Amino acid sequence: MNGPDLAVNPGVWMTGWQPGIAERVVERIARIGYRRIVVVLRDPHTYRTAGIRDLVERHGLRVMTNTNQTPDEDISSDDPAIRSRGIDRLRRAIALSAELGSDRLTGVLYGPLGKAARPPGWAAIARTAKILGDLAEEAASSGVGLLVEVVNRYETPMLNTARQAMDFVAASGSERLGVHLDVFHMNIEEDDMIAAVAEALPRLGYLEIEQNHRGELRRGHIALPELLAGIVAAGYRGRFGLEAFTVSALDPAHANGLAVWRDVLDRDTRIAEDAYELLSAAFASAR
Repeated sequence: MNGPDLAVNPGVWMTGWQPGIAERVVERIARIGYRRIVVVLRDPHTYRTAGIRDLVERHGLRVMTNTNQTPDEDISSDDPAIRSRGIDRLRRAIALSAELGSDRLTGVLYGPLGKAARPPGWAAIARTAKILGDLAEEAASSGVGLLVEVVNRYETPMLNTARQAMDFVAASGSERLGVHLDVFHMNIEEDDMIAAVAEALPRLGYLEIEQNHRGELRRGHIALPELLAGIVAAGYRGRFGLEAFTVSALDPAHANGLAVWRDVLDRDTRIAEDAYELLSAAFASAR
């Protein structure tokens, strides 16, 4: 398949995997030239994968997976029982990823999403990194790579910058644990987004394209054509993703959890086409 290795999070159009909507989305993104669609395992214990892989592969695409931790299932917790449940949750997500044919499981794998009361100490960070390093080694036997997503200070106290992520994966003891960066979060936390990508390059396995408001890519203060050209010129040729959210496409619990309070996408949005065109132009300029 020609073109950039581009994935899309279907949260642009729906919460979860809604078969009627999903079929139209998969058909559309395949026609544009995407290679992958992200399946979000919001609760790995109850998630049902029936029909997803067949639908995606029928259109020549592959699945990527994303999951999370919760306050009661959290590998960063000081409570050994909660840590153990967090490990079980991630093992279940790894098994589902393999079942779906996903080669990468990404997300905030290291703790619950949400504003914390205080930052963790280095001992807790190092312990969490080691757990994820061990899980990354386990997951490799199923053909699944683990990536830790770097998000902003209001969503985690642990990994807010590329530098922190690189220290974290080094502390994991595993060469298999990778990094996932996201322009929306980098816009808040990084001094220089291109420099941050260059710093994470040895472990960077996924980079999501977003505008500052998580809406239409061609409206907003992030100059995406220049940014993407700089990222490609810095040496990143790996997998990119499109992520955007708007309130009318999501169920209330999903929208509230992401603090999506308003519509920032047009109803018949061209965002999937825009992302592909912007990234293709960046690759063309590098050539």
